[in-house]
Amino acid sequence: MPTPAKSARLQLVEGNPAKKNVEQLKRRAEQEEKMKMSAEHVIPPAWLNQKAKKEFERLAKLLLEVELINDADVTHLALYCDAYSQYLSFKRQVKAKGMWIDGKPNPFFIRMKDAASQMRSLGSDLGLSPAARARLAINLESDDGEEDDF
Repeated sequence: MPTPAKSARLQLVEGNPAKKNVEQLKRRAEQEEKMKMSAEHVIPPAWLNQKAKKEFERLAKLLLEVELINDADVTHLALYCDAYSQYLSFKRQVKAKGMWIDGKPNPFFIRMKDAASQMRSLGSDLGLSPAARARLAINLESDDGEEDDF
């Protein structure tokens, strides 16, 4: 499976680990800046339930403050929030019926694990995991223009 594309700016901030042509990366970063999208319509889609909408609004506020999302990320964030809502629903079912039903694993436990897996994957893309934030912090620190003393 190929590695997902990184923005040119991110590659420059990371010190160009792929050793790409720096001038090309700089031109590409300028083009990416021209393509920067608006963040004026980051609102929860109507198809989300109340729990998911509440989580969407909470996370959107946090992510917009640090400019991590824009209008193009609404569906991605909504999918994360939908998985979050499903996880809570499945968790209630497991709590109510237990881990085993008639000697068999509770099917809601497997669904709960699937929802958690979706949340981890989507959350990482959105910068919601500690590791994702650490990577972002390192990149922001490098972007401040200070040279590392290595």
